Amino acid sequence: MSALLSGVNYRAGPDRWLWSLNPTGEFSVVSIKDVAAIYGRSAPAYSFFWNNFVPKKVGIVSWRVIMERLPTRAALVARNIDIGDPSCPFCGEYDETCDHIFAACHFAQVVWLVIAQWCKIPPIIAFGLKDLLDAHVAVVGSKKKKKVFSAIFQVVIWSIWKMRNEVIFGNEYPNISKVVDESKSMSFLWIKYQLKSLDWTWNEWRNFRIAM
Repeated sequence: MSALLSGVNYRAGPDRWLWSLNPTGEFSVVSIKDVAAIYGRSAPAYSFFWNNFVPKKVGIVSWRVIMERLPTRAALVARNIDIGDPSCPFCGEYDETCDHIFAACHFAQVVWLVIAQWCKIPPIIAFGLKDLLDAHVAVVGSKKKKKVFSAIFQVVIWSIWKMRNEVIFGNEYPNISKVVDESKSMSFLWIKYQLKSLDWTWNEWRNFRIAM
């Protein structure tokens, strides 16, 4: 016992807990993160932008898209779930993967073309999902303007997925106009709610004549 305690410095006063991972001796979650980052943790290949201009349910769909965690038909087949036809419910020409249904499918491409025309920006050329989620970076303007565009794009992704589910489970017919109209209206409501200081009207938003 004496040998074990030979290197211990004694001080007068009551005993107290000390957190050895922090020089101050105080426990903090940050100190755990700092230490954990040292031990073999690598930075993620893609850092998803969580946009608080839209509800979490909208952001979660985009996050699951980029992580390939949506239950697309191709994903279900990969999990050995028998779903029958794995083709895209919009075009029926290719297997339904996240990259296809949101970027490569003709249905999605037309949606993005109409959205770009509405937003008065060049056509959105997307070779994959990251191109869609990063398209706001190329928008010229303030940081707030880029954030508004990011929110719009995430709402479009959410609306496409919602339409996909209506086609599969509600026997709806793929409707580009419905996706576009829903993207416009829901993004208006959600963004305007978060930016309470803005006095945008629905008519200004519908024609995208807004100052940012």
